[in-house]
Amino acid sequence: MFVKSFFFPGAVAAALLCSGSAQAGNESRYQAYPLDNKSFEVIAEFTENAIYWCGASIFARSQMGRPVSQRIYVLQSPGPSRTRPGQVAVRFGLTPPSGAENVNSYTNSVGLVGNSLTVSQAAGGCTERSSSG
Repeated sequence: MFVKSFFFPGAVAAALLCSGSAQAGNESRYQAYPLDNKSFEVIAEFTENAIYWCGASIFARSQMGRPVSQRIYVLQSPGPSRTRPGQVAVRFGLTPPSGAENVNSYTNSVGLVGNSLTVSQAAGGCTERSSSG
C-alpha cells in the first residue's frame, strides 16, 4: 500500500503562529524591575489593572521567591517610572505603604494606593481577558 504525504510549509507555519497567539495571555505584556529587596515596579504594555497585577505576581514569585499567599501592595499608582524614564509604571511592595494599612477593597485597581492581592490572586490577571486583547 502506498501512502502519499503532503507537506504545506506555509500552512504549518500559519497554524503554529495562530496557535501561539491564541494562547498568549498577559504574561508577555509587562516588564518588571527591582527597586530594592522589598519593592519593584511594573511597566505594562497597556495601562490595565490585570496586566500590572500579572507582572507583579510573576515577579514576586519568580524573582523574589515569595509564596502564593504573600500579599503584594500598590505603593504608587500609575506614574513616572523610576527605572525607565518616560515610561508609566506601578510600584508594588511586600509591605503596606505608610498610612494605607487599613485599605479594604473589593477591586483590583492599581489606582488605589494600599490596595493588595496575594501572589495567587494577582496571577489571575495573567489569564484575564483585557480590553486591549
